[in-house]
Amino acid sequence: MKTVLIVGGGPAGLVAAKTLLQKNKGTAFRVTIFEAADRVGGMWRGDADGKCAPSMPTNLSRYTVSFADLPWTSVKLPSQTGDVPLLPPMFPKANQVGLYLEEYARRYIPEGVLICNRAVTDTELSKNTPRQWSVKSVDRQTSTPHEDKFDYLIVASGFFDRPKAPLFPYSASRVPRLHSSQFRSISSLANAPGNIVVVGGGISGSEAAAVAAMQISDANHAPGKSKPAWADSKVYHVIDRPFYCLPRFLPQNPYNPAIQNFRLAPDFLPLDLVLYNLSRRGDGLISTSNGPVPPEKAKKGHEFIRSVIGGDQRDLGREELVYRPEQTVYPSYTGISDTYSEFVRDGLIVPVQGRAESLEDGSNDGKGILHLTHNSAWAATSTRKGTSTTEIEDVVGIIEANGFRADLSYLDPDVKKVLNYDPTCHRVPILLSKGSIFNSKVPEMAFVGFYEGPYWGIMEAQARLIADTWSSAQPIQEIAAIADNFTDAERVRDALKGQDLSVPQFWMPDYVGMMEEFSRAAGIPRNDSLFAGQSGPAFPARYAIPGPEAEPSNTEVMSEVHELFQDATRNSRFAAAAAFRAMQGVWTMRRKITSRHPSSPGGHMVATAHFHPRYPTDPAFSAEYLYIEEGTFTLENGFSFSASRRYVYRYNEETDRISTYFVDEDRKSAERIFNELVFERPPEGDTEKGWLAKSDHWCSPDTYKSSCEFRFRGAALDTFGITYEVSGPNKDYTHESWYERPPLGREGGDR
Repeated sequence: MKTVLIVGGGPAGLVAAKTLLQKNKGTAFRVTIFEAADRVGGMWRGDADGKCAPSMPTNLSRYTVSFADLPWTSVKLPSQTGDVPLLPPMFPKANQVGLYLEEYARRYIPEGVLICNRAVTDTELSKNTPRQWSVKSVDRQTSTPHEDKFDYLIVASGFFDRPKAPLFPYSASRVPRLHSSQFRSISSLANAPGNIVVVGGGISGSEAAAVAAMQISDANHAPGKSKPAWADSKVYHVIDRPFYCLPRFLPQNPYNPAIQNFRLAPDFLPLDLVLYNLSRRGDGLISTSNGPVPPEKAKKGHEFIRSVIGGDQRDLGREELVYRPEQTVYPSYTGISDTYSEFVRDGLIVPVQGRAESLEDGSNDGKGILHLTHNSAWAATSTRKGTSTTEIEDVVGIIEANGFRADLSYLDPDVKKVLNYDPTCHRVPILLSKGSIFNSKVPEMAFVGFYEGPYWGIMEAQARLIADTWSSAQPIQEIAAIADNFTDAERVRDALKGQDLSVPQFWMPDYVGMMEEFSRAAGIPRNDSLFAGQSGPAFPARYAIPGPEAEPSNTEVMSEVHELFQDATRNSRFAAAAAFRAMQGVWTMRRKITSRHPSSPGGHMVATAHFHPRYPTDPAFSAEYLYIEEGTFTLENGFSFSASRRYVYRYNEETDRISTYFVDEDRKSAERIFNELVFERPPEGDTEKGWLAKSDHWCSPDTYKSSCEFRFRGAALDTFGITYEVSGPNKDYTHESWYERPPLGREGGDR
């Protein structure tokens, strides 16, 4: 029986161990995991000191952030309000992912396999045949050194192991800074109003900027809190190129071919179930397509993203986020956030194109001045004219979202030389085969999760290929073709060194292609039992190893995803979630009140309405707004006066409903419920209607019947309306309000 050491007890290390332990019914390998932390989870431990804040939601749904043989429903999540366990959210939080991995380890990793608090310090591959690994490690609790020998070594310590070095020296400045993985609260950066600067675009940068903006919004609009000084701050987001920001729910059918325009009521699904749909790859055999992106393919990528988000983002009023036509020949970059875009429209987040160059202290108030340089290939129009900001003043804190680097310090120097190790190329530090698994010059070694974006299904597929390769006396032809192909890594490294703009955001982005190709190589058929052939999404449970052990959980998840598709296309699943997210921010509101009772005259109102996001004040809800409208009401007789109104809007993921509450005397707290909206599809064939929602509410002694319509443009909400029919002893009127975004250049709101 061959011995295997796996370095790292995160998702990559756990799935590698489980896969090898089950190979040939447990007779192929004796496995050991060395994990430097005190428990499993890796970056998903979800503790205060981890890379992910405990409350940070995943960017992909629980169907992608999972393994084929453990459904999320098997994981007991602690209740926030009582003894009843929580249902798994569609986008689990980091600490919940940690619980998932703990349950995975409990089920599949036998006692004695996993050794925590054991840090690998050095490895050496012997020169004699058969070669073995001599591994030095240290117990982090007792400082006891150890040395062990293994036949094989799997590096599962993470591609995102350590933050990259600071972008520029900070020693001369008093302005505090944090890496995005360390950022939890603005209070740890600033104690005075000023500008919070996030440096770095893409996913971590947009996420950090959105979190900072959310904290500012919450500080201003949450009830029962003293307002910190930094609540009057603004977030500047320094990016070196435009990017699209994707919400977590996307329309799977944004266009209506019949009218050659956007559907007003598209069907929504979690973004990964839309992005990884097999039907987008045609009917032929699906193979991996990674590396630099040719111009025509890049253009199609831009077109697809613009179709699902509803345009090129110019409606947000910031040209820094808009790709010019000549730039769409290069691959698009994306961020994932439900709040970022509307914070930009609001002006609470200000994107600035450029690269941070230096930081100097300003006056004696502890604030700094950040100087930027500009990349002419991506600079916005105003930058090219020389009129854009080249420095940001009043900087009170900096969040560096400049990414991570892998830690390979423990690897044998001779092995690193064979792997063409280049410490200056963080994105491709070593040359590995297709899929970043093998290097045939070191057959006693393999990698799992060692590339940008290690989706869990890919890690599972990598582990299967390793188990098949190391347990076979003869090379498996399909796997050998993958193991000996270094083309992708070499092309990308050369392109990066040449600053080639055709390198994509993640240089191995083809999740669907890798799932398909790797599963074929491992002899695992795709499960098409509920999705007809090459249709529906690619997700781990669809590529489970056939057999009685995997069948129950595999069947459960397959059925659940299929039901989601049915519920989204036939009913109204996720429409409320998409509408609630899109309501954020500032609107121009026009209202007409038509009275049929002599004691209450009608009139009309024009106002600015603002849905201010804040953290939910009731744990039963997953999202919340403080709604404020302020404007002028004009009676039918021409008399006008100022008017304002406030509500609390909430979204419940479990019921998939939006509810409205009256506010208490403090004008911020939710007092009692006003209504709860139940969404429904527009009449069949009616292309002029958006998503509909209705509610009946009795407010003694009156009855309120509400009806709403939400008209979408992709994932964006162009306009929506709310109508109340009110009747009672002294009331008989229709109250109709329509909301549309204000013209560009106008910032709304009472921040």
